Amino acid sequence: MNKKFWAAFMMGAALAAGTPAVSAATVEPVGEQTFLYMNTREARLTEDVSAVDLHNGSLCLMDRNGNRKLTMMNVDGDEGGVGFAVRELRVEGDSGRRYWEILADVGAHGKNCGYWLIAEEHGTWTFMLTTENLASAGYTPQEWHRLESGVVDGRYILTSSHEYMPEGAQFEYERQHAVDWQAELVWSEDARAFLLDPIFPQ
Repeated sequence: MNKKFWAAFMMGAALAAGTPAVSAATVEPVGEQTFLYMNTREARLTEDVSAVDLHNGSLCLMDRNGNRKLTMMNVDGDEGGVGFAVRELRVEGDSGRRYWEILADVGAHGKNCGYWLIAEEHGTWTFMLTTENLASAGYTPQEWHRLESGVVDGRYILTSSHEYMPEGAQFEYERQHAVDWQAELVWSEDARAFLLDPIFPQ
């Protein structure tokens, strides 16, 4: 059984049960997000990893020698106005790999147009999660959402929300956000893979 199939199988089993059948391990960010948008076309994430906005709606990660390792194209097909937020994640007790989380958005209000979680180990780069995995856990890509991620009460949470005008509101600044999907990013030590445990809606 190959690793990709095993990770998908474990994710399906966890989602079907409604709770991840994994031993607990802390997932946390390493430092702040790095934003690439407009004039910021390249950012050095570490001494040996760079992120480059290709300005065609895609982002690539490059090694210290300038070799392109992986490229992420936004799921909406936009070629301009796409921003990327990149940050490193750490998994407690997991050594040998580095993890990078990337969120893409487009437009003045930050509509999400892509999510990727990538692993790097000994120069080999692998997609661990993509927007398609989020969709399997109930997220609806290509609809209007703002997607955010971060630690909440010790858990790494992905939160999707949409804008709406409350009753009686007349001006754009009165727009508010309503959460429409939320899931916890969970680490499976057995599968050495990330799972998504839906929180809302149930």
